[in-house]
Amino acid sequence: MLKLQKNKLNLPEESFRLQIKDLAEDVRIKFARKGLSDIFDIISEAAFLIRKPLDIDELSGFSTYFEGQFIIYLNSNFTLGHERYTGAHELYHLIYDADILKKEKIFIDNTKHKEEDTKPDVFASEFLMPEDYVKEVFYKIVNVDKDSVLPRHIIRMHNFFKVSYKAMLKRLIQLDLCSPDKYEELLEICSLENAEQLQALTRREGYSIDLITPSRVTYVPKEYIEFIKTNYERGNISYKNMKYCFEFIGLTPEQFGYEYPKEEDF
Repeated sequence: MLKLQKNKLNLPEESFRLQIKDLAEDVRIKFARKGLSDIFDIISEAAFLIRKPLDIDELSGFSTYFEGQFIIYLNSNFTLGHERYTGAHELYHLIYDADILKKEKIFIDNTKHKEEDTKPDVFASEFLMPEDYVKEVFYKIVNVDKDSVLPRHIIRMHNFFKVSYKAMLKRLIQLDLCSPDKYEELLEICSLENAEQLQALTRREGYSIDLITPSRVTYVPKEYIEFIKTNYERGNISYKNMKYCFEFIGLTPEQFGYEYPKEEDF
């Protein structure tokens, strides 16, 4: 039985982290050989990626399996840094939980799959913030003792690794580059109440605020559009279903030359 409650930050036990670290390195090397390093590019290579804003605070994203195709959905209503982390979390499910996904289609029972849902979080951290490189970059662009880390140092680091401010802070504590005693103090600036303060400090450090604001991007692969068109033209779906599928991504059948069929009860 794995003990993951190491402390109040919910950091994993070191032996467990190192197991997942090996998995993350294997996956990173696999995609690097294809010239892929960005998490969105990697997911697009491995699955059908959909990015779209949802007005559901409880859902960052999910993986599913539908008609022989793995699909990863990311809620772009979260900050871009959060969305990238969710993407890495879902990548773990795609690679290491493929059989479960094929059988159950989607993870919806968090109690049943508690362990399967813990590993992806550790994986995401190890995948997006490799231990050795985090230490190298820290000493290169921050280089202060762990009791002297300031918000501006976290900002430099999280913009380098393109993750959220909070994820970077926890990673620095996990790797003993920042004191756990500084956590509450350093976390305060990324609260909703201090959003403008964090944005101002980020700009002052010379970075855009893209990672700390929602992208609200709507993205689907071109294959999605072709899939809808082909299925309608072959009679596999109705005009009504085609319309819904297009509306899901902000498009209409008319944009592709399809007119309302008089014979269909719509």
